[in-house]
Amino acid sequence: MSIPRDYTIYANFYTNRDYKGNLTLRDSNGFIVFGPVECLGRGTSDANNNYDHANWMLIDADTPTGTYYTSIGSILSPLSSYGPNPIIELDPVGGNALLAANNGRSGFLIHGGDPDTNANDIWYPLRPTYGCIRLSNNNQQALIAKIKSISIEGLGILYVNNSL
Repeated sequence: MSIPRDYTIYANFYTNRDYKGNLTLRDSNGFIVFGPVECLGRGTSDANNNYDHANWMLIDADTPTGTYYTSIGSILSPLSSYGPNPIIELDPVGGNALLAANNGRSGFLIHGGDPDTNANDIWYPLRPTYGCIRLSNNNQQALIAKIKSISIEGLGILYVNNSL
């Protein structure tokens, strides 16, 4: 028996994840109830991914496309990384997301965090993560509030794609 999912989140990105994408939330009837708002699915280029953030199969790289089950989590520390609001936990169940998870990637989230301090960065004011989807703190707060208003259990589904 499958667990009912009360909402659907769509995160749409450019193939070049230096550019911000957009995120929308739809209720169980398919109506847009939040968004679109800016989001960033860009990873960090570091030794864990051979300094190639675009290689979604590797740790700390861009958020993989695919399907995830979602649930509302708690507030995480440090607040500078995750923001002052609850996070949304992502469980990869299909597409490249599941391939990446089977390759050892984990810890996928939607969260806020401190803004970028360099206004010249393409992704400003959002900052790259270690493979999560980042929203502004205000948008994360509003997203969580909207999910809580339409979902008893807080369980949903997320589709991440490169459709922009």
